[in-house]
Amino acid sequence: MQLMAVYIVFVIIGEFGSYLIGRVVEAYSTTLGLPVFLACFFAMFGIAWVFAVRFTEPKKKHA
Repeated sequence: MQLMAVYIVFVIIGEFGSYLIGRVVEAYSTTLGLPVFLACFFAMFGIAWVFAVRFTEPKKKHA
């Protein structure tokens, strides 16, 4: 359950970042704004999963 909660937090943070990246690109090129946003939007789901798994994995004890 903790993994899903952390994943949702990372997705929310990442999607806000995707929005900001899309807006910055749109300021320079209105044609590229949407494709860049969508690429970041969908990539963020996978990236957030990797970070959530690494963040919640049990710490290994040294012998």
